[in-house]
Amino acid sequence: GFPSFAGSNGGWARTEYGEYYATSVPVYSAIRLRADALSRAPAIVYRTTPSGDRVRVERDHPAQRILERVNRWYTSSDLWRATEIYLNLWGSAFWAIERDEQGQPEIWPLRPDRVTIVPDRRQYIRGFVYNGRNGQVAYTPDEIVWFRYFNPLEEYAGLSPIAPVRMSADMAKDSLRFNRNFLRNSAQPDFVLLTNENMTDSEIEEFYRRWEARFQGPDKAHRPAVASFIRDIKTLGISHREMDFIQGLRWSLEEVSRTYGVPKPLLSDLERATFSNVNAAERFFWRNTMVPEMRFMADQVTRNLFPALGYTGLELEFDLTAIEALSEDESTRVSREVQLLDRGVLTINEVRRSRNLTDVPWGDDPASNFSKRGRKG
Repeated sequence: GFPSFAGSNGGWARTEYGEYYATSVPVYSAIRLRADALSRAPAIVYRTTPSGDRVRVERDHPAQRILERVNRWYTSSDLWRATEIYLNLWGSAFWAIERDEQGQPEIWPLRPDRVTIVPDRRQYIRGFVYNGRNGQVAYTPDEIVWFRYFNPLEEYAGLSPIAPVRMSADMAKDSLRFNRNFLRNSAQPDFVLLTNENMTDSEIEEFYRRWEARFQGPDKAHRPAVASFIRDIKTLGISHREMDFIQGLRWSLEEVSRTYGVPKPLLSDLERATFSNVNAAERFFWRNTMVPEMRFMADQVTRNLFPALGYTGLELEFDLTAIEALSEDESTRVSREVQLLDRGVLTINEVRRSRNLTDVPWGDDPASNFSKRGRKG
């Protein structure tokens, strides 16, 4: 076996963090939405040509192929979903690079709460140890791609979003649990009837029988009651109405929404939702949450995965052209580029370079020249 090391398991990757995905509705909804969004955009590998151009690699290129056929059991969508879910629960995600029986590389996502980082004084990290069901497995730094949210309190661990939001999530779970038990298992009466005289057991039983016959059942609720021998009614405990469960649940939802960058309308909080603000929420979600997240992941893959596979000069980028929430921004960008081309501020090749396209022989002339040629023709 391997010795126990402090690091990612030093209190920052607790197993119970993963339980929030299965027990907290707001946490599950927010993380699931982010994971689904990440899996929608294709991950495209580009290479840099000797002339400095950036072009897409072939579909059968090993770097592109491993991201589309991750291993025998995982699809590309499975890989990105698992990575995003792990990051949102534990603040870290680990890809193990292994070889199949034919020697082809595979990617296996590892549960972060089972990974221990072995520090090294000179190389920063000596290795990783995965404590799986079948025992411990050691990996070298070149065999692991480590995604992590920066943690200012521990350099060998990511910062889980659950850490700051867990109290709010716990409050919602406790409220729901109390509410369920209150309605299902409460053995305490709501009130006590105080009488003017002592009653025998038979008189008490007769009173209960008549009371239940008149008031038991939802169709008999709120009927008036008259009893001359009752002098007072004493309410026991706190009223269920006084327990503001709904407000507590909404507060918990707001905290989760802020933590994960998912607007409330996208978490089915549609009380004040309109078509306009739902569309605005989607644009906000993609611009401020998912686009930075995708760039963060693409940078990690570019820097760590491709060199580990033996490929240099490659770069990963997510294709966002099919994302409807960003299409309006694309239309605005096209209009701006057309205006700049017409005014001679940009050339066609400058616009093409901004979109990672190769130059064309006629693209360095101002676009106005083509308009003049068209009029002469």
